[in-house]
Amino acid sequence: MNMKKSFIGILAATIILSGCGTSQMAAGDPNAVLAGAAIGSNVGGAIGGLIGDSNGGWRGGYRGSAIGTIIGTIAGAAIANAATAPKKQEEYSYRIERTQPYPPQSGRQPQASAIDHLRIRNIRFIDDSRDHVINSGENCKVIFEIMNEGSKTAYNVVPVVAETTGMKRIYISPSVMIEQITPHNGVKYTANISAGERIKTGNVTIRIAIADEYGDEYDWQEFSLPTQR
Repeated sequence: MNMKKSFIGILAATIILSGCGTSQMAAGDPNAVLAGAAIGSNVGGAIGGLIGDSNGGWRGGYRGSAIGTIIGTIAGAAIANAATAPKKQEEYSYRIERTQPYPPQSGRQPQASAIDHLRIRNIRFIDDSRDHVINSGENCKVIFEIMNEGSKTAYNVVPVVAETTGMKRIYISPSVMIEQITPHNGVKYTANISAGERIKTGNVTIRIAIADEYGDEYDWQEFSLPTQR
């Protein structure tokens, strides 16, 4: 019995260490991995023993139990490791700090509505090269959340992502209207940004806003990024 526990511990430790040594797999809770390995060992050994016994008598049962123990231990430890491993966050994203709001760009002052309680949160910029620079021919993304901090559902919400400095050859995907955002909930929105082959070296300003179906804006943020030909 002690040898079996030692065997389970060695296999579980191997899985934990392999998870620490690779970027593809994060290490989970060691106690949970050991418990999963033990459960998998018992179940695998029992099933393997029954299969082996039906095919080759007690010798087959013994061999089947041993093989089932090994397979069950590995499977149980791997499942427990994956279940308790920390979730990977979006890698290499550039988080934009919230700035002060800018004056609305529409022709008239927005009227009070449920959209007035929407707020832009967690702005992140991701580019192909992960250097936080918009390079010629590069594809990028701006990802942000729109949260409803009010008590009423907001309808026909239009996320607006635009370039405001007049930089040529910067292309942004068209806005997609969001039908509704219920109170105390939010949505994640992604806009694609692509750069032409001959953009100028300098800086570009990206404006993010929340507008209604008439174009009136209620929350807005701007941030700048360098560009490189």
